[in-house]
Amino acid sequence: MTAQRYTAADVRAALMNRYRAPEWATFFEVANSTGGGAVRSADAVAMSLYPSRGLRLHGFEIKVSRSDWLHELKQPDKSVAVQRFCDHWWIVTPADIVKEGELPPTWGHLILKGNGLNCAVKAPTLERDQWEPAFLAALLRRGHEAREKAIRDGVTEAMATERAEIAAEVKRRVDREIDLRASRHDEAVRALDAIRKAAGIEPERYFDGEGFGKAIAMVHRAGVVETYGGLNALANHARRLVEQIEAVRGPITQGEHA
Repeated sequence: MTAQRYTAADVRAALMNRYRAPEWATFFEVANSTGGGAVRSADAVAMSLYPSRGLRLHGFEIKVSRSDWLHELKQPDKSVAVQRFCDHWWIVTPADIVKEGELPPTWGHLILKGNGLNCAVKAPTLERDQWEPAFLAALLRRGHEAREKAIRDGVTEAMATERAEIAAEVKRRVDREIDLRASRHDEAVRALDAIRKAAGIEPERYFDGEGFGKAIAMVHRAGVVETYGGLNALANHARRLVEQIEAVRGPITQGEHA
């Protein structure tokens, strides 16, 4: 079975989980100073914030490969620039990185397993130097940057959420308008089919829509289709008109034959 490969990001996530607020304040890539005095940095530092448990500063070096760890051992003074300000100093690695007998006596060892950290060797308490303003400036800078990043990430997330909500509302309105127009189109098609059927016009046959519409409008305004009585009145009017025409036409016809 292939061993799980861890990254530095995995280790940082585990450190954040182990040394989390409100008991701890944890920062990454903390230098020994700001400006030109910054020559070395710790991969992480964590400050204990509960007086009842001791206000102590822990420093961490992260190594995820055997070769990186061996390179660290060849430079024993590399960590001193930040380590001298810490109460405890740790190496944090996956399993099988640090072999027996390799750990410096002033270091502790945390081993990454899954998403957590197991303490293989407890870090001894160191006689640290007094914190210098330059180191405090470097530490506070990382705290300020972490706070700004959290604010930016929060704003970015809020904006993304708002954009998603706006996009969803626009889509809802567009879909509703499309459905409404499709419904109106279907109603218009059904009405036209009904008109064609009532007028006896075959679907494939062309007809003058405008003229046909005017004819329908005239009949509609006359009110002859509203009631049965309307149709009877129209028929009676037509018969009387025919009778009047015949009464006038009769004498004219007789005079023509005389």
